[in-house]
Amino acid sequence: MTPQFYKRNPVHDLLEPLRPQWRQAQGTLVAWSFQSLEAEEAVRAELALCDLSWLPRVSFKGPSAVEWLRQHGITVPTSLYEYSNGNGGTLVIRVDIQEVLVEDGPTGQDVAQLIQQHLASPAGVYRVERQDASFLLSGANANHVLVESCGYDFGQLGNRLVMTRVAGVSCAVLACDVAGVSAFRLWLDCSYAAYFWEALSEIVRDHGGGVIGVASVFPAIADMQS
Repeated sequence: MTPQFYKRNPVHDLLEPLRPQWRQAQGTLVAWSFQSLEAEEAVRAELALCDLSWLPRVSFKGPSAVEWLRQHGITVPTSLYEYSNGNGGTLVIRVDIQEVLVEDGPTGQDVAQLIQQHLASPAGVYRVERQDASFLLSGANANHVLVESCGYDFGQLGNRLVMTRVAGVSCAVLACDVAGVSAFRLWLDCSYAAYFWEALSEIVRDHGGGVIGVASVFPAIADMQS
């Protein structure tokens, strides 16, 4: 049973029957691994699906949001839909001219610190709570899954955020590199998380892939907890 003081992932109940090893990260119980690290690394290189809904995230928007974030040490991309990486694996995405998404890595604290700083109510900066479900689709065959599920060939896209529909669900999709493997980050409304996970994991299995835990995705945190 999940202790009540842990935040709960939107797909926790779907992962439980797969009997993962659970560990704590960012105040949440996360599926650490489903098999050996070596086996999951091999799956991740070819085609894998991983739940990253537990990573803390927040958006700030308003006429002064970009400058305020930069004053607090956040590297905000200059162009719309571009992203940058900060310390500790922080991901920063310019989702609108006046809105920026900040998502912590597995050990990052930028989100909590920015929320604390925002308590001073800076003029022209508004905080937007983010309750997204977030998944990682990685490996050499990841684009095949997206072509089948949304009809968009992300192989022709650079590293920019795209708003599209995947398996019938509105998603934000970002092509990126995670721990040396090409991958796609996907964010969607939490209310569709269970349906989306089941639909995408079925397609992944049909293409010879599988579900993995976070240990192979974040080697640094794996080393810390080994």
